[in-house]
Amino acid sequence: MTHSTNRRFAAVAAFASGALLLTACGSSSEEPEMPEAGEKATVHVGQWISGAISTTALTSAMLAENTELTDEHDLAVEFSDYSNLQAQYTDLATGRLDAIVGGPESFASSAAKGAPLVLAGSFSRSNAAILSTGEQLTAENLKGKRLVAPTATSTWQLVRAQIKDVTGLEAEEDYEVVTADHSNSAIQQLAAGTADFAMGWGEALIEGTAQFPNVEVVADHEMLAGDGEPFIQFAVAVNSDNVPHDVATRLVEAYAEQAAWMEEHADEADAKAVTFGRKEGTVKEMLTSGRMNFDIKPFPGPEADELRETLQVLVDSGKLSALPPKSFFSGE
Repeated sequence: MTHSTNRRFAAVAAFASGALLLTACGSSSEEPEMPEAGEKATVHVGQWISGAISTTALTSAMLAENTELTDEHDLAVEFSDYSNLQAQYTDLATGRLDAIVGGPESFASSAAKGAPLVLAGSFSRSNAAILSTGEQLTAENLKGKRLVAPTATSTWQLVRAQIKDVTGLEAEEDYEVVTADHSNSAIQQLAAGTADFAMGWGEALIEGTAQFPNVEVVADHEMLAGDGEPFIQFAVAVNSDNVPHDVATRLVEAYAEQAAWMEEHADEADAKAVTFGRKEGTVKEMLTSGRMNFDIKPFPGPEADELRETLQVLVDSGKLSALPPKSFFSGE
C-alpha cells in the first residue's frame, strides 16, 4: 500500500455504521479434514443476489458450472444464491456455507468476535466513481453542494476519504451527504436533480449512464485512488472449520482462472448474466472496459498486508472493535 493510500484511509472519519456484521459463533480447535488422495474437496459457495446478478456473483455461479476447471483444481464447487444478505453471512459463520465473496470489513468484524473466518484471498479492487450532470470533482465545485451515496456501505466510507484526498473537503462539514439505499438509487436521484454529485459502483455505473444521458462519470476509481491502487473492495472468505488452507488456495486460484476466462469470453459471460436478469451488454462492458477490476490473489501476500493496514486504521479510530487474529489475514 502506498503512503498516499495510507493517507486516504487515515482520513476515514467513520466506518459503515450500518455494515452487516457476521454472527460470531466461536471457532473449533480441530483442523478441518483434508480430502483423501485423489478425492475432490467440495466447497459450498454462497452469493447474495438482489435483483439482477452482479458480475461478482456471476463469477461464482459460472465457476460452479465449470467442472473442467474445478476438476483441474481437485474441487467440486456448489453454488447457492441468497436474497437475504444477513442470512448468507450467518450461514458462513455457522458453517452451513464454506465460502463467500464479499466485503472484507464485514468478515473482519465477525472474525474479531470469534467466528472461524479467514480471508482466502483478494477478489477485486474498487471501481467506485463519482458522477455529476457536468460539474467536475473539484473543491470549488463540491463545496456547499449535495452528494448522494449509499452511506451504510464500507465502500462509501473509503470513497469519502478519497474525496478528501482529492479535494481537501470533509463530508458533512464541507458538503452535504444524502443517503441512498444503493448505487442505482443514488444515480437516479442525481439524474432527477435532487443532488449535485453521486457515488456509485459496478453495474450501476454502466446502466445508469446509459439510462440518464445527463449523468456522467467525473472521477473514476483510478482518479480517486491518486498515485496508489484502488482499495480492495471484495475478498474471498472461508469458514476455516470447514475449509483447509490448501483447499482455500485452490479455490482462489480457480476463481482467478474463471475470471480470466470471462474476460476473454465476455459475450458468453454476458449471455449467462442475462439469464439471471441482468440487462444485455452490461456484464460485457464490465469485463471489457476493466471496470470489474479483478485482482484475485491467494493469501498470505502483499494484498493481505494491505488489508491488515487498512483495518488497523479502523481499529485505531474506534470503528472496529479489534483487529482480527493473524490467521484471518494469512488464510490459515
